[in-house]
Amino acid sequence: MQTSRSGVLLALMFAVTPALAADDTAREQLNGVLWMQTAAEYAALTTQVYAQAGAQLPALRAPGSAALEQWGAAPDALASLPTAIVLDIDETILDNSAFQARALRDHREFALADWEHWVDEAAAGPIAGALEFLRAAHAAGHRVFYVTNRACPLVPEPAGADPCPQRTATMRNLAALGFPDADKPDSFLFRNAERDWRTADKSTRRAAIARHFRIIALFGDDLRDFVERDVFASRRAELMPLFGARWFVLPNPVYGSWERALVASACTGRERPADCARKQLAEKYSRLRTGP
Repeated sequence: MQTSRSGVLLALMFAVTPALAADDTAREQLNGVLWMQTAAEYAALTTQVYAQAGAQLPALRAPGSAALEQWGAAPDALASLPTAIVLDIDETILDNSAFQARALRDHREFALADWEHWVDEAAAGPIAGALEFLRAAHAAGHRVFYVTNRACPLVPEPAGADPCPQRTATMRNLAALGFPDADKPDSFLFRNAERDWRTADKSTRRAAIARHFRIIALFGDDLRDFVERDVFASRRAELMPLFGARWFVLPNPVYGSWERALVASACTGRERPADCARKQLAEKYSRLRTGP
């Protein structure tokens, strides 16, 4: 049952809908993936985000923390900690659009085995701007941590086996591209690697880093890379100014928690995948605003 749960969570994270279930849904995925792969605007946006962060590197040393998990800490205690930058991996520093493109080309739904094979290939390229920024940040003395919902197995591996093949492959991928701190296993905080890291909520992993480092900047393509959606909803006015200052968000038109939240109640779980896809599409159309 635990393995099934892991597969469901990954399927939600990479919501590649069945291309044959609904033509409109397939077009939606197709345009998003092609935009990432071919549009000059996409590369310009990601480069712009990282360039803005790079220009602010000196300012990021100012007192305080980017992580809500440290907001209650004493200023003197925070100031005594070495600094760190925390980033998501997928669609934040690594481009997985080729994985999405394969699913669309082959009319395949998300399959955990396909995703594991893609990760093991270690073939993802860098998001434009990410490598240059992180090299500059590392040269300025900041430690780099990668907090991702890529997952270690829930079921313990046999003695002597790799306890987290996805982490090993991801380290290989990032090291080959020249990302800083990619040779340090403790730079990678994967889902399931610890007992309290078994959900997509990254707050416990940020808290683990916050015990030893002052987190000066967060990067991600999803709101949950910064804060849980319900917390943001209740503190929106307070938290919005962090974007562009200590929080830096990358565009992702293919999947995300915003979409899952939108269609969360559309299906009962008993429908065939094609029927559920149609219900989700109908729910999206019902949410369109056509006036003030």
